[in-house]
Amino acid sequence: MTLPMIVRGRIILKGHSVPFEVSKTGKGLSLRIELPKKPLEYSVDCPCLEPLELLGLFLPALEEELGEVEGVFVEEVVGEGVGGKLTERLRKLFNPQER
Repeated sequence: MTLPMIVRGRIILKGHSVPFEVSKTGKGLSLRIELPKKPLEYSVDCPCLEPLELLGLFLPALEEELGEVEGVFVEEVVGEGVGGKLTERLRKLFNPQER
């Protein structure tokens, strides 16, 4: 059984940022990005992606709409990722000697 996981953070754009939240359950993922005019909401009935992978698929479209994306800042991870797969992947990414 897969426990729910929520990832919250901000997409950093040139001159401003927008908050996002991605939740993952055993049934799928849902994404919400607080855009200036209207929130973008998307869900998929397949838990085959990690939350940040789903967010990454939307970044090119956001660049077209809002301008250059300078980065993604993860503020909070709640659930399965804490101490688990996501944390371990981030640790290996930013600390190559642990590979």
